[in-house]
Parts: sequence; C-alpha cells; structure tokens
Amino acid sequence: MGKLSRAVVAGLAAALLTGTALAEQLRVAVTSAAENAPFFSAMEHGTFSKLGLDVKVDVMPSGVEISNALASGSVDVGLFGTFPFLTAVARGVPVVLIGHTWNNALNNPQSEILSVIAREGSGVPAGDLKALKGKKVGVTRGAGGEPYIVGLLKQVGLSPDDVTLVNTAPSNMATALANKDVDVITSWEPWPSAALTKVPGAYKVIYGGCKSCYDAGTVVTTRTAIKDKPKELALFIQGYAEGQHWARLHRDEAATIATRWIPGLDEATLKLAFKTLPIDVRLSKNTIEGFKEYSIPLLLRDKRIPKAFDPAPAVDNQFVAKAEKADPEAFSDLKPIPADKRL
Repeated sequence: MGKLSRAVVAGLAAALLTGTALAEQLRVAVTSAAENAPFFSAMEHGTFSKLGLDVKVDVMPSGVEISNALASGSVDVGLFGTFPFLTAVARGVPVVLIGHTWNNALNNPQSEILSVIAREGSGVPAGDLKALKGKKVGVTRGAGGEPYIVGLLKQVGLSPDDVTLVNTAPSNMATALANKDVDVITSWEPWPSAALTKVPGAYKVIYGGCKSCYDAGTVVTTRTAIKDKPKELALFIQGYAEGQHWARLHRDEAATIATRWIPGLDEATLKLAFKTLPIDVRLSKNTIEGFKEYSIPLLLRDKRIPKAFDPAPAVDNQFVAKAEKADPEAFSDLKPIPADKRL
C-alpha cells in the first residue's frame, strides 16, 4: 500500500469512528528521518483525523526543501532541523518555531541525535576522542555533523586541522566505513545506527556529548498560517504530542511503522536509531538560549548567515501550551520543565 493510500485509509477510518465529515486541512512536509517516527505513527493511527484534522503529507529530502516550501506557501508546517530553520529566519523568511521533534526541553547544550561511529581496527577506542588525531572522519560538510565533530575535537584540545574531514553523504556513511575510506563517521540518526547494523565490527565512540552544540529538531510554520489557521495548528500540535507520547512508550512499534514511510532503511536500523532518541515537543528557554549561545554563532562563524539576531520573536509557545492543557496525559511521562526555564 502506498503512502497516500495509507494516509487516506487512516483518515477514513478515523472519520467513520468519530463522525467527522468536514475535517480541517493542513499541509505538512517532513523528512524521511528516524525522529519522524512519532509523526508517521500518528498518521497510521488516525490521531490527527480523530481530532478533526485532515493532514496532507509531503515527504521531502531535507530541511532546505521544506524551508523553501514554507517560504512559497505550498505547505503550512515543516518538520526539520535547527540550522535550516535559523538560516531561513536570518534570510527574512516569515517562519515561526512552534514545537520540537527531537529534543530534550531540559537540556542546553544538546547533541543527542548525533554520534561518532568507528570501524574495527580504526585505532579509536570507545570514549577516547583524543585518539581521533590523524584519523579520517566521514562527515557531511555544512550539515549538523560538522559542528558536532568540531565541537568534540575542541573539547579535547584538537582542531579540524588535526583530522582529515572527508565529505560523505549520509546514505554513504556505512559504505565509507566498511570500505575503510574513513576511520570514523559522524552523523545524525539513523545513519550512525545504519553503520552499526551494517558494518561488521563497527562500534560507538561517543553518543551526543558535545558541550558547545545545540541541535534540536523543529516544528515550523509561517506567520500566515498562524493568522489563517490557528485552530488547525493547535490540533496538529496536540495530535503530534499524542503521537510522540505513544512512540516514547512503544519505541520498537513506532520504528516498525516508520519503515513503511522511510525508503531504504530496515527495521533493525530504525529500532536502534529510535531507541534512545530524545522526543519532546515542548519549547523552553533552553531553546532560545541554545540558539543564541551555540547555533547562531556557529552559523555566523561559517558565514551561513550575514549577522547574529535574536531568535525569540521567531518562537511561539502558544500551541504547545494549548496541547498541554487539552491533553495533559500526552506529556505525563516527561520530566517537568523547571520554573526558571519555562516560556
């Protein structure tokens, strides 16, 4: 059954159950990444439809394409990463952060979607970042893995000049490691898990652990959508929070569902990738402080944005707040955000 057919069946089933005849429509774009397992689970369970929302899904290659789709008005909501979101804000695109995909609202810094994976015989023991000196590191230049490895190197007194950074597409990471083209790879999930499941002898050097990184997944909309579709956005964040809650409690099942939406990734890889991924839709002051302290300075240093800016006006907590009030059970397994970090 194709993606569109699955979405239609889920929607029809939920409509029959709830008697919803005229659902509110929302166009949502997502990437085919492990952190979107809760969204795919919500789609297959008819969670949005039961709330009276008709979600139209478009799966896109990366956050760059989704950012462009938001700018053109062809989608209402996008699920992607920190850096494309902040780059769009810096360019003057009227986008607004209304929630998180991968995230721990209690943490700043955070890098728990990223890992360093080594091949057997690499000479880099688990946990020994200093042993990276002189090694070849597979990394996707310009993406989240690059600031992550640079940050890790700095923590142990090394610099990018002490290693050889080999530009490697995420989908080629496991192959590069298996062929010994690189000694280690660094990337975001599910690509570290793909290397662990597909490359004999591969092992994890470090998971997260960057003290100068803030990389959290973003749920982004536009100022036009906030003005024209506030009801739909509130229902979406509520349904998404419910999908996250279910996925946190049923991680293996959520990963299995994701295999039906993400081409080319097997069940074992997605189960491993989703096993420890922090999933929390909530926004906090850690979000804004992380952007200010780490993400924006990094983009500025890499000349990906022209100047620093205050991210606070592009963060809107109203929809998460409504979801917490409408369905507190969906947040019941998460630790409370400290009072001094609440928005």
